[in-house]
Amino acid sequence: MTTRVVALGLSLLLALPMVLGAAELPAAVDQLMARDMIQLAEEQLRVAGFDPGRVDGIFDERTEVALLAYQEKYGLLRTGMLDEATRRALLPGLETEGDEG
Repeated sequence: MTTRVVALGLSLLLALPMVLGAAELPAAVDQLMARDMIQLAEEQLRVAGFDPGRVDGIFDERTEVALLAYQEKYGLLRTGMLDEATRRALLPGLETEGDEG
């Protein structure tokens, strides 16, 4: 019973951005990624000419603004998140769990 409750809670937590709309959630909530992945993205944003602020692996407002600008320039859905399409464009060749296949 407890396992089911935990699984349901996690499912609801993961579905929350889709229900509320990604733009309504603060960047820190919708970026459920490892710090090293965020840091790689920040480095690539900087190389691509988008200033994410400090390259520190912390997904803050400046990182989100840079990411939104990147998504707009390259015709990606403007989510402000490191979603699958954005990761594939920004970090080519880097596959994360669930991206394979």
